[in-house]
Amino acid sequence: MLDKHKPVLLQESIEALDIQDGEIFLDGTLGGGGHSEEVLRRFPTTRIIGLDRDPEAVKRVREKLNIEIRVENFRHLDKVLEELEVRKVDAILLDLGLSSDQLETSGRGFSFLRDEPLDMRMSNEGIKAKDLLNSWDQHAIELVLHGFGEERDSRKIAEEIVRRRGIKPFETTFELVEAVLKVKPRSFRDKIHPATKTFQALRIAVNEELTNLEIGLEKGFKALDANGRFVVISFHSLEDRIVKNFFRDKVGLGLAKRVTSLYSARGNKPITASMEEIDENPRSRSAKLRVIEKI
Repeated sequence: MLDKHKPVLLQESIEALDIQDGEIFLDGTLGGGGHSEEVLRRFPTTRIIGLDRDPEAVKRVREKLNIEIRVENFRHLDKVLEELEVRKVDAILLDLGLSSDQLETSGRGFSFLRDEPLDMRMSNEGIKAKDLLNSWDQHAIELVLHGFGEERDSRKIAEEIVRRRGIKPFETTFELVEAVLKVKPRSFRDKIHPATKTFQALRIAVNEELTNLEIGLEKGFKALDANGRFVVISFHSLEDRIVKNFFRDKVGLGLAKRVTSLYSARGNKPITASMEEIDENPRSRSAKLRVIEKI
């Protein structure tokens, strides 16, 4: 098995992908490698192309799986396929969640439960979270927190961030957590940690996640062969809205169809984790899987 990362909605993903031996599968978010490992186990002659923008994730999976892997953002999947002389693929998976390894052992500040440098970059490129916090103006920070985190207290948190950085620039996750808790003290009524939405918003901004998703969806659909399946697992409403609208538009244009065998009991609602999986892996609670088949 690959490390300690537990792939979310594993069985549901494999069923939705509908891969057959000898086909080409593009895992656009390799992460801990769990989904690709299961595909390889069930369909050993499948050609698997794995992408991940995190060099550490790629290094770990290369030590475990004998598949084609590239350190690359899935927004550039067209470039990778061209380099590999692959014209079309039969199935694509995008699992948009952070892996357990990134949250627990990366040391890059993804989790508010560990005191680490405020980096939050999935790759080694681009602006760090601390640079955003220490240099962007208050209104820009407020827009990030509100737009990407759907944080109702975005204005007050932005004010507190600007006030604190005037005394000492932000360097660590716990310094940011303290700023948030000053505005939103913990309460027994809280369903999530008060800093959850702030950390989500900063991670999305630093990694340009929503823009990458929009580009990756378009390029992925173009690379998909007829009758190929496109599966996306999202973890918050902003991602899911983009995926839902993209899939709906392709179906509406007659370019794809819904996989009724998976959705029949749900209407247009996404596939979610069972209570058994949530008990075993709490991070699966917010996962939503959507799938379409290209015509």
